[in-house]
Amino acid sequence: MGNKKDKAKDFFPLMAGWGESKGDKKKQWKEFKSGMEKVWDQYQDMQKAAKKAKKKQWEQFFSQFMEMQQTVADALPDEKVSLPGMPPAPVSPKEFVEKAKEFQETANARAVEQADNMFELRMQRQQHVKEMVSDAVQNVEDNLDAAQSSSDDKPAEK
Repeated sequence: MGNKKDKAKDFFPLMAGWGESKGDKKKQWKEFKSGMEKVWDQYQDMQKAAKKAKKKQWEQFFSQFMEMQQTVADALPDEKVSLPGMPPAPVSPKEFVEKAKEFQETANARAVEQADNMFELRMQRQQHVKEMVSDAVQNVEDNLDAAQSSSDDKPAEK
């Protein structure tokens, strides 16, 4: 009837032994905070490395794509062509491909810039969450300090 067994420790077996004393609780929260910061930094480093690899791959692909288009443009005639009974085309096929390439290069530059901005926004958002978690852990540590100091001020019970 007077079973004082902590049900949370049964439900979360890894929590068994967690926070046996106030000193242990503070140490465990400090270790948690340190471990989480390390994991967070490693995760962000991983994201930055992945972004760098993707950007390099995209640059290589785009360069090859533009070279391929230039090969096609070089094979096209310089003269303006038209179908019988139609007015002459405003530009030659070669000029058309050159204009298309200019547009693609401009669009690519803006798309890469936008992707970089989105990545930076995501990194800033993650940094904000990291700071929130750090502040929450600091709040827990402060509460543990306050609880410990209030229990130290009380006279020992007999």
